[in-house]
Order: sequence, then C-alpha cells, then structure tokens
Amino acid sequence: MKSYHIFYFPFKWLNQKTSESVLAEQTDLTAIPVNPHANWLRNPEPLNDAEREQLYNEKNFFYKFVHPVLYDQGKEDSIIYHYERKEPRQREVSYIISTKDKTYRLKVAAINLNLYATGVGILIFYLANDLENQQEPEDILKINQYGRRIFPPFYADIEGRSETANYIQIDGLNGKPSLYKEDFSSYAIHYKTWEPACFIKNLIHDWSENITIIPAIDDRMFVNCWYANKTLANFLKNDNESLEHFFMDKNETNDFWYKYIYVDANYASCQNDEMKKRLLSNQTNKRWQKEGTLYGMSRYSFVCLTNEDWFPENILAVYMRTMYSRMIELILLQRASRLRFSDEVTRQMIAFPKSKELKQPLLDQVGSLHKEYIRFLNQIHFSEVTAQDQGIELYNLLYETLSIENHIKELDQEIAELDQYINLVDDKIRNKNAEILNYIAAFFLPISIICGLLSAARENEYLSLVQIATIGFSCSFILVGILRIIKNK
Repeated sequence: MKSYHIFYFPFKWLNQKTSESVLAEQTDLTAIPVNPHANWLRNPEPLNDAEREQLYNEKNFFYKFVHPVLYDQGKEDSIIYHYERKEPRQREVSYIISTKDKTYRLKVAAINLNLYATGVGILIFYLANDLENQQEPEDILKINQYGRRIFPPFYADIEGRSETANYIQIDGLNGKPSLYKEDFSSYAIHYKTWEPACFIKNLIHDWSENITIIPAIDDRMFVNCWYANKTLANFLKNDNESLEHFFMDKNETNDFWYKYIYVDANYASCQNDEMKKRLLSNQTNKRWQKEGTLYGMSRYSFVCLTNEDWFPENILAVYMRTMYSRMIELILLQRASRLRFSDEVTRQMIAFPKSKELKQPLLDQVGSLHKEYIRFLNQIHFSEVTAQDQGIELYNLLYETLSIENHIKELDQEIAELDQYINLVDDKIRNKNAEILNYIAAFFLPISIICGLLSAARENEYLSLVQIATIGFSCSFILVGILRIIKNK
C-alpha cells in the first residue's frame, strides 16, 4: 500500500420531530428514532486486540479531559455517539471513483458515523489504495480531488465534469446498489442545491430517516491523505534550498506539493510564485524534512508525503488514521458546531419581531442556547489537546488554518448581540408597562380627590366654588387621559 485516503463529511443534522424546540431538545441524541435493523453498530469499545492497542495509544496521546468528545462513553448523555458500518468488517467493500480518464477502486477499511450533541455529525470513509496501477502522483491527486466531491460545485460542471467525477459508487454494501451510486445527473433534472450525493444521504438515512442533513462546509469533503513516494521524498531531504525547489518546481515535481495540499488535480490553483511560496511555507510542517517527510494542510486537507524506506506504512499511516484523524474530527466538530450555533442565533432573532412581548417559550429558547454554548466552550472547544510537541504543532496549524479562534470570537459577538437585543426588547416592555401604570395612577388620583371633596361636602352640607372647580378640572383631566390612552392604542 502506497497511499491511504480518509474523507470526512461534516454536516448539520435536524431532528424533524424537535426542530421547533429549545436547542437542548433539538440536539438530544436520545430523541432520534434509530432504525433497529440498520447496518450500523454503535461501538464505544474496541472489538479486537488491534483496535484495543490503537485506542490505548490514542488515549495516551491526548489529554484525558479531551477523551469525552473523542470517544463514545457508551452512555445516553455522551457527547458523541460513535457508529461503524458492519459490512467492511464482514466482506470486501470498494469505493469507486470514475473520472473521464480512469476509474479508481479503493478498499473500504471502515465507514464511521459520529453524531454529536451539538446538532452536527461527521461521516468518515477510510480508504486504502493497494492497487499498483493507481499509485502515481497524478493518481493520488485525482483520487483526492474527485473522490471528495459530494455535489457539482457549479451548474456547468453537471455536464462538463471538470471538478466532479462521472460517478462515485460504494460497492459491496447491503441494499440496492443504486442507493450507493451517484452520477450527479439528477442535479440538473431536479435543480438540487446544497444536497449531498445520494450515497452519503442514504448511508445516514439507513441509520435514521428522521433527520435532515445539511452540509457544513460546501460541495467537498475534508481530505486526510498519507502518501509514500521515494522519488518525491528525495527532492526535499537535503536542505532548505532543495525544499524551496520542491515547492516551486514545475518540471520534475509538477507543482505536486501545492496541488497535494490544496487538492488540485490538473493544475495549481495559484499562479503567482511569490504567493505560492508564502502559502506553502505557512501551511507546511517541516520537522522531519531531512528524513523525507512533510505534513501540509489547508482548509480542506491534512496531507503527509513520506519516504517509505524510513517511515514504513505501519507507523505513519497508522498515525494519520488514528491520532491525527481524531484531531481533524475535533477541528471539524468545532467549526461545524459554530455554524450550528449561528443558525440557532439567526432563528431566534427572526422569531423576536413576531412577538409583542418576551413570552416564556422565547426566553426558554435563549436560555437553552446559552447553556449549550457554555457546554460547547467547556467540553468541545480546546486550544490544546496533547502534550506531544509534534501534536501541538499540527493541531495549532489546523486550528489556525481553519480560523477556529476567529469563528469562536464571531460567535461570541453574535450571542452578545442577541443578548443586547433581548435587553432592548425587555427595556421597551418594562417602559411600556411603567407608562400604563402611570396612566392608571393618574386616572385614579383625580377620582381620589373628587371622593375626598364629596366626603368633605357631605360633612359641611355644601360645596364651595373652589371645590366645584376642582371637581370639574379633575373630570376634565380624567377624560383627557382616557382619550390619550385610546389614541395611543
């Protein structure tokens, strides 16, 4: 095996039965009706010795306080519900990518589905490339580029297929083969937008038909790729000058490193050398350069190029699909959760103008949003997850590349603006209530005066001119007050 590919589909899910409830009920994993006959197995514990060994290494790699969001605790109140598709354990399953030039077949090592208590999920494909005729650099680039597309990025590509595969199929799953094959032609017929490929939608709906799935990024899955190529690795082993040559060379490496990081297949999407050099320098971890290994990442990828002579498949490939894969899941969870919270803020802001007062259900919505956001900050959003030097470097680079800190600051501002709006509405209601109370007090004050004068007149058996004038003025004041209230209404 010369390459290993992991595709991540982060999505927002909505339970159709609780879509109008408070956020805590919307994101309640126990409220989702799950198909008991689905080919998905909830798997909080390792099923064999190999998984037990890998899980031991992973958990020692991460701080213990991070474990609850990375690993299913097997409880109802777990932050994550982890499911695995049964078929790859039982028989051969293939991920097929058909392009204009070539059809690629990758072995499906696993298909996982993680559901999180923030209303988001990640569907993950673990794919091994073990066929000799699809291990050249251009093959790796095309597998990543075409295998990650979940719908055509623009209308013309439904026919043109410059960015989209002819079809993607998962072969070997239970059920009708057509359920897990997408040729993207229906996007023109039904004019579908922001709808994931049928093989993704049907895989998730096999687990539960009662959730709505919305892509959290765009038309692409996130790519995690390990590739061993001795020839390419030798370009970067000697010194910084050779590394710069590797970055920029168009003849011998054909811009491979840029296309590998930014998931381009045919040409580099940056055509300015100065900009390209800056991007690659910032997005590359060079710690193991002299051993022929580089890590790179973009908003859509985490990739590794290595020399198979020094780093065999059972070391770096394992790291990429275990420890580093968990880091990617956590970063994608943070980003998708931020978008999920932003959706809820928008929904609540839209609901306010329809109400003339702060009714209790509306306040419950806001209170639940605050509670779930505090839970997110305490249990899911971490600026550091490991004590390992390289783990810190790679996590920080991922964190910065996907702008997690900026997204969290923006979300803080959105929630603060929601609070400010609530306070303004609340103050307006309080002022209006106070005004009504003033009218009531003003209304009864003259009546009290009239009653006092009449009582005094009864005792004295006559009304003075001053008392008569006072009663007349009071009656006029009451009448004016009543008319003013009617006008304001």
